Amino acid sequence: MDRPLRIGRSQGDTTFMGLPWSLIITTAGAVLTTLLGVLVGGAVSNRSQQRSWSRDRQADACAQVLRESSNVLIELAAMSAQRVKPARTQSADPLCLPTPIDWKPWNEALAMVNLVADHEIADAAHAIDAEIWPVHLKIKRGLASDGDWYVLRDKVEVRRQDFVNVARKRLSSSGPPLPSLTGRPAPDNPMWAFPQADLAEVANITGDIADDIAINSAE
Repeated sequence: MDRPLRIGRSQGDTTFMGLPWSLIITTAGAVLTTLLGVLVGGAVSNRSQQRSWSRDRQADACAQVLRESSNVLIELAAMSAQRVKPARTQSADPLCLPTPIDWKPWNEALAMVNLVADHEIADAAHAIDAEIWPVHLKIKRGLASDGDWYVLRDKVEVRRQDFVNVARKRLSSSGPPLPSLTGRPAPDNPMWAFPQADLAEVANITGDIADDIAINSAE
């Protein structure tokens, strides 16, 4: 009588279904190693893509903050140049007075940085906003006198510079902080102190050029 086929490993067996156990274990180990490598590689790749996406989103939000804060400064400069007068009636609340500034783009920039940026970048953006508030209210109330604008502007610029350096530190290894955002000379630079005679000469030259343009246009 034929003995039934036994599948398995009995004491002393060195094969399984005719294959050596060493070969089976080696093959299974290779398969598991490959699968594990694929899983780990996919996880690392996915994490790297998420980091890159997050960094790009944060960079876009930071650029939006810088762009809109610059636009706000331009609008504030225009308000300051118009020499806004204080309210004539005591009942008028300066906070309720109309303003020519459209705050929607700036508020959207702050909202975006709140959504996608880390706490340190968001805090630096909030510091810009906190500095803009008193500058705007002072100009809106007509309390800014001649020469105040440059001092008020520089306070906001300091916060903008801090914001840039925080963003550079968080988003890239960019080296030391930037000492300034532009190459604009300091307010005490001698180049700003033009003698009156030079200003008059510049005005005369400008007027002559304008007259020549008008004559040529008429011809």
